[in-house]
Amino acid sequence: MIGVLYMANKKKKSGKPKQSPKPHGHYCKICGERKANEKFSGRGHAAHICKACAKKSPAEKSEDMTINRLHGMAGRYLNEADIKWLKNRRNDKRPEVQELAREVFELKFPRQARNEIKQGLHIKDIIFRIRGELYDEYGDEYYMNAEYTADTTGKIIRKLFDDKDALADENTVDIGVKSAKKFFNVMVYNYDISFWGEDLCRQLSRDSDMDLLPEYRYGDDDFDDFGDEEDDDGGETEQLEVDGEDDGRIPTWSVEIKYKNGMEQTTQGYDFIPDPVEELFINFQGYFEDETDEDYFDEDDLGEEDEQL
Repeated sequence: MIGVLYMANKKKKSGKPKQSPKPHGHYCKICGERKANEKFSGRGHAAHICKACAKKSPAEKSEDMTINRLHGMAGRYLNEADIKWLKNRRNDKRPEVQELAREVFELKFPRQARNEIKQGLHIKDIIFRIRGELYDEYGDEYYMNAEYTADTTGKIIRKLFDDKDALADENTVDIGVKSAKKFFNVMVYNYDISFWGEDLCRQLSRDSDMDLLPEYRYGDDDFDDFGDEEDDDGGETEQLEVDGEDDGRIPTWSVEIKYKNGMEQTTQGYDFIPDPVEELFINFQGYFEDETDEDYFDEDDLGEEDEQL
């Protein structure tokens, strides 16, 4: 009897799911904020524009709406129309819109963003310095203190120093213009040398176009003819330092690069020599181990993954 009364008094559950309470206030499409109803006029309610935004000029409204839309793209799926619109905003005449559009594009399409930057980077000359302990093919440790200088003429100068940084030996090889161009392209596209400041040092450059996350590697674009673009010799020289503060330590490696567009970049690391840096050293050193080979480093040295770029 008690069980029957209990069942009779128990309320039946509704089959409809509970709905979350509606948010209070009204949404403004200009500033992207949800504000109290009294912040909107009667006409503002219908237009989804708060009183504060209604006072703005048409140009300000347009820019704020664009920025609001860009912020919304960061966390949602983008269709083809969205992607096309986002790409166009990267060249917007409004600085804030342009900067934000580039940040969102780099966030959504990191590999493509990095590859687009690479297409505009053509090395003019480079100074590569390595100073530290390395291992040979047998696993034996040895000390290397060397500097390699190379330019587009194909001339490479190697300077060897002793443990006190005194010049011990100097040699020069000429690999030719064609081989130098290939070698520089391998540095940019395969070794990502332009991004070593953050990939290897966790330091950002002072160029917003190059402040990309470490995972921005190897994209979907084809680079079968990379490096064949016309050289951009114009523009002002910009110095990019990605070596952090000078605390008196001696770097174990460093690269100083001048690009054909006038941009300059300096990167250096401490404590240990990363694999990409050691690989670049091996490639430089290879020219001096076999000076009779005029094309020591050619396209056949690219890995399978790199050939598919």
